[in-house]
Amino acid sequence: MPSPILDTFKDARYAALSGAILLGYGVILLFFDEFLFFAPYFTVYVPSSGIANVVLDLILTVLTAIVLTVSVRQIFLQRQGGRASKTSVLGIVAALIAGACPCFYLAPLLAVAGTVGSALGALGIFLNVLQIPIKLGAILILAFATYKLNKSGVCKVSFPPKHAQ
Repeated sequence: MPSPILDTFKDARYAALSGAILLGYGVILLFFDEFLFFAPYFTVYVPSSGIANVVLDLILTVLTAIVLTVSVRQIFLQRQGGRASKTSVLGIVAALIAGACPCFYLAPLLAVAGTVGSALGALGIFLNVLQIPIKLGAILILAFATYKLNKSGVCKVSFPPKHAQ
């Protein structure tokens, strides 16, 4: 049985989109968790106490890239077919919210909520203490979203039946 996820990554455009999301989101997560430094030199430093956090960041990055890329493809395929795209939009929202915990991880979330940015920053500091459980919950949400995207038939290409002539 063909997989919508594998079908998505066979297209070079979506593979490039996924790579861009992977790189951008991974850099943001590692930078905010203080594993990646840009000044005075580009440095990656992972203390032995932070290995679990780095692994969780990398898993979140990969799952977020998968969910966002497949959801974007579903939106385009549903619009071509004239169907509503609420399932794909929910997948994108789930990926953004799951990856945004703690709240200071996702810059667009803070931009949209600019009027309450200081409250979200304070909440982010509080949630920083609970990073591991929150990230594990986010991974579960993204894994479920990936499972549902794989089970949906939206991205599967159906060929018209051949008529004997």
